[in-house]
Amino acid sequence: MAAVIIDSPDHGDICAELESLRLGKSPRLHWREESSIRQFFIAGRIAAMPMRGIVAVHLHNREVRAERARRRCLERLLAELDQLRVPVVLIESRSPEQDHSDLLLVMAIRRSGALSRNIMIGWRSSYQEPLLWAADAVVGATTWWLDGRAACFDLLHEKVSVIDLD
Repeated sequence: MAAVIIDSPDHGDICAELESLRLGKSPRLHWREESSIRQFFIAGRIAAMPMRGIVAVHLHNREVRAERARRRCLERLLAELDQLRVPVVLIESRSPEQDHSDLLLVMAIRRSGALSRNIMIGWRSSYQEPLLWAADAVVGATTWWLDGRAACFDLLHEKVSVIDLD
Protein backbone atom coordinates (compact mmCIF):
# COMPACT_ATOMS: atom_id res chain seq x y z
CA MET A 1 0.00 0.00 0.00
CA ALA A 2 1.34 3.43 -0.89
CA ALA A 3 0.77 7.09 -0.22
CA VAL A 4 2.08 10.12 -2.05
CA ILE A 5 2.67 13.30 -0.10
CA ILE A 6 2.36 16.73 -1.67
CA ASP A 7 2.16 20.31 -0.50
CA SER A 8 -1.40 21.61 -0.86
CA PRO A 9 -0.47 24.51 -3.19
CA ASP A 10 0.93 21.97 -5.69
CA HIS A 11 -2.29 19.91 -5.81
CA GLY A 12 -3.79 21.51 -8.93
CA ASP A 13 -0.59 21.45 -10.96
CA ILE A 14 0.20 17.85 -10.00
CA CYS A 15 -3.33 16.68 -10.82
CA ALA A 16 -3.17 18.45 -14.20
CA GLU A 17 0.17 16.76 -14.91
CA LEU A 18 -1.25 13.35 -13.96
CA GLU A 19 -4.36 13.97 -16.08
CA SER A 20 -2.09 14.69 -19.06
CA LEU A 21 -0.65 11.19 -18.75
CA ARG A 22 -3.97 9.48 -19.56
CA LEU A 23 -4.26 7.95 -23.00
CA GLY A 24 -7.26 8.77 -25.17
CA LYS A 25 -10.56 8.66 -23.35
CA SER A 26 -9.26 6.56 -20.48
CA PRO A 27 -10.87 7.93 -17.29
CA ARG A 28 -7.78 7.25 -15.14
CA LEU A 29 -4.28 5.82 -15.01
CA HIS A 30 -3.95 2.34 -13.63
CA TRP A 31 -0.49 0.76 -13.37
CA ARG A 32 -1.52 -2.77 -14.34
CA GLU A 33 -3.35 -1.54 -17.44
CA GLU A 34 -0.30 0.25 -18.84
CA SER A 35 2.37 -1.27 -21.07
CA SER A 36 5.87 -1.62 -19.64
CA ILE A 37 7.05 1.25 -21.86
CA ARG A 38 4.26 3.48 -20.56
CA GLN A 39 4.97 2.41 -16.97
CA PHE A 40 8.58 3.52 -17.37
CA PHE A 41 7.44 6.83 -18.88
CA ILE A 42 4.87 7.39 -16.09
CA ALA A 43 7.42 6.57 -13.38
CA GLY A 44 9.82 9.09 -14.89
CA ARG A 45 7.17 11.81 -14.98
CA ILE A 46 6.11 11.11 -11.39
CA ALA A 47 9.76 11.20 -10.30
CA ALA A 48 9.95 14.77 -11.67
CA MET A 49 6.86 15.93 -9.74
CA PRO A 50 7.08 17.70 -6.36
CA MET A 51 5.93 14.73 -4.30
CA ARG A 52 7.32 11.89 -2.28
CA GLY A 53 6.00 8.43 -1.56
CA ILE A 54 5.76 5.97 1.27
CA VAL A 55 5.09 2.29 0.64
CA ALA A 56 4.14 -0.16 3.37
CA VAL A 57 4.96 -3.74 2.38
CA HIS A 58 3.80 -6.89 4.16
CA LEU A 59 5.11 -9.99 2.44
CA HIS A 60 2.85 -12.71 3.72
CA ASN A 61 2.26 -16.38 3.18
CA ARG A 62 -0.99 -18.10 2.26
CA GLU A 63 -2.02 -18.38 5.89
CA VAL A 64 -2.46 -14.58 6.08
CA ARG A 65 -5.47 -13.30 4.20
CA ALA A 66 -4.75 -10.48 1.74
CA GLU A 67 -7.27 -8.23 3.51
CA ARG A 68 -5.46 -8.74 6.84
CA ALA A 69 -2.15 -7.81 5.21
CA ARG A 70 -3.81 -4.74 3.67
CA ARG A 71 -5.15 -3.66 7.07
CA ARG A 72 -1.68 -3.95 8.63
CA CYS A 73 -0.23 -1.86 5.81
CA LEU A 74 -2.96 0.77 6.14
CA GLU A 75 -2.45 0.97 9.90
CA ARG A 76 1.30 1.49 9.53
CA LEU A 77 0.93 3.92 6.64
CA LEU A 78 -1.54 6.08 8.59
CA ALA A 79 0.81 6.13 11.59
CA GLU A 80 3.71 7.25 9.37
CA LEU A 81 1.61 9.99 7.75
CA ASP A 82 0.42 11.14 11.17
CA GLN A 83 4.02 11.37 12.41
CA LEU A 84 4.84 13.50 9.37
CA ARG A 85 1.91 15.74 10.31
CA VAL A 86 0.11 15.16 7.02
CA PRO A 87 -3.22 16.96 7.59
CA VAL A 88 -5.44 15.11 5.07
CA VAL A 89 -5.32 11.52 3.80
CA LEU A 90 -7.47 10.24 0.95
CA ILE A 91 -7.88 6.48 0.77
CA GLU A 92 -9.00 4.90 -2.47
CA SER A 93 -12.64 3.89 -2.16
CA ARG A 94 -13.23 0.23 -2.96
CA SER A 95 -16.85 -0.45 -2.03
CA PRO A 96 -19.20 0.84 0.69
CA GLU A 97 -18.62 -2.30 2.76
CA GLN A 98 -14.83 -2.22 2.42
CA ASP A 99 -14.73 1.54 3.08
CA HIS A 100 -16.77 0.96 6.23
CA SER A 101 -14.32 -1.74 7.31
CA ASP A 102 -11.47 0.73 6.77
CA LEU A 103 -13.35 3.35 8.79
CA LEU A 104 -13.75 0.90 11.67
CA LEU A 105 -10.00 0.27 11.54
CA VAL A 106 -9.28 4.02 11.61
CA MET A 107 -11.60 4.43 14.60
CA ALA A 108 -9.88 1.56 16.43
CA ILE A 109 -6.43 3.01 15.75
CA ARG A 110 -7.58 6.40 17.05
CA ARG A 111 -9.05 4.81 20.21
CA SER A 112 -5.76 3.01 20.85
CA GLY A 113 -3.91 6.33 20.72
CA ALA A 114 -1.75 5.28 17.77
CA LEU A 115 -3.39 7.86 15.48
CA SER A 116 -4.06 11.46 16.44
CA ARG A 117 -7.27 13.35 15.80
CA ASN A 118 -5.28 15.94 13.82
CA ILE A 119 -5.26 13.87 10.64
CA MET A 120 -8.44 13.98 8.54
CA ILE A 121 -9.16 10.79 6.61
CA GLY A 122 -11.58 10.42 3.71
CA TRP A 123 -12.33 8.08 0.83
CA ARG A 124 -12.46 8.93 -2.84
CA SER A 125 -12.82 7.03 -6.08
CA SER A 126 -9.70 6.74 -8.20
CA TYR A 127 -11.82 8.12 -11.03
CA GLN A 128 -12.15 11.38 -9.05
CA GLU A 129 -8.66 11.88 -7.59
CA PRO A 130 -5.57 11.74 -9.82
CA LEU A 131 -3.23 11.63 -6.82
CA LEU A 132 -4.49 8.10 -6.25
CA TRP A 133 -3.04 7.26 -9.68
CA ALA A 134 0.37 8.38 -8.51
CA ALA A 135 0.11 6.22 -5.38
CA ASP A 136 -0.92 3.28 -7.58
CA ALA A 137 2.13 3.83 -9.81
CA VAL A 138 4.47 4.11 -6.81
CA VAL A 139 3.19 0.87 -5.27
CA GLY A 140 3.24 -0.83 -8.68
CA ALA A 141 6.85 0.16 -9.30
CA THR A 142 7.78 -0.96 -5.78
CA THR A 143 6.06 -4.32 -6.21
CA TRP A 144 7.86 -4.90 -9.48
CA TRP A 145 11.16 -3.96 -7.80
CA LEU A 146 10.48 -6.56 -5.10
CA ASP A 147 9.88 -9.08 -7.91
CA GLY A 148 13.28 -8.27 -9.45
CA ARG A 149 12.16 -5.76 -12.10
CA ALA A 150 13.75 -2.55 -10.84
CA ALA A 151 13.67 -0.21 -13.87
CA CYS A 152 10.65 1.87 -12.82
CA PHE A 153 11.51 1.89 -9.12
CA ASP A 154 15.04 3.02 -9.97
CA LEU A 155 13.50 6.24 -11.32
CA LEU A 156 11.52 6.78 -8.11
CA HIS A 157 13.79 5.38 -5.38
CA GLU A 158 15.11 8.76 -4.20
CA LYS A 159 11.54 9.91 -3.51
CA VAL A 160 10.10 6.71 -2.04
CA SER A 161 10.49 5.26 1.45
CA VAL A 162 9.70 1.56 1.77
CA ILE A 163 8.55 0.21 5.13
CA ASP A 164 8.78 -3.55 5.52
CA LEU A 165 6.23 -4.85 8.02
CA ASP A 166 7.77 -8.33 8.27
